[in-house]
Amino acid sequence: MRRIIGLLLLFLSVSMSAQSLSWAYAFVVLDGRVYEVMDVAVLEADLGDVVGEVKTLADDMDGSFYGDASNMYPIGTTYRKVKGEVMEDVLAVEDGFGWKRAEYRHDAPFSIRDHLDKIAYAAVGIGAALFIFIRVRKRQ
Repeated sequence: MRRIIGLLLLFLSVSMSAQSLSWAYAFVVLDGRVYEVMDVAVLEADLGDVVGEVKTLADDMDGSFYGDASNMYPIGTTYRKVKGEVMEDVLAVEDGFGWKRAEYRHDAPFSIRDHLDKIAYAAVGIGAALFIFIRVRKRQ
């Protein structure tokens, strides 16, 4: 019996492993576009309007992220336009000491979580239409 318990404990301790990712670079996501945050300062005079902020954090275990996310910056970090640059190519990201340039790298992977609000509104709309349809049919 002791051997079985010992083997079971050994098996459980060997099979449990922890892993986490090491990100290649700091990034932010805005409207499904991933921007790499460069180590280049953006001057206050070059800043435009606020265009978004970090709303979710990337998962360090599996690398997944959705919505306006970041792997290095906390929730609430602001994104701004850079004067003279196209917003689809360049953003300014609030850093603890100023603003850093973020350049577009690729589109974010598809995530159903990005579209949950649309699905919920559609479900409520369909439910309301069915409710009205059933009420009208019962009155006839």
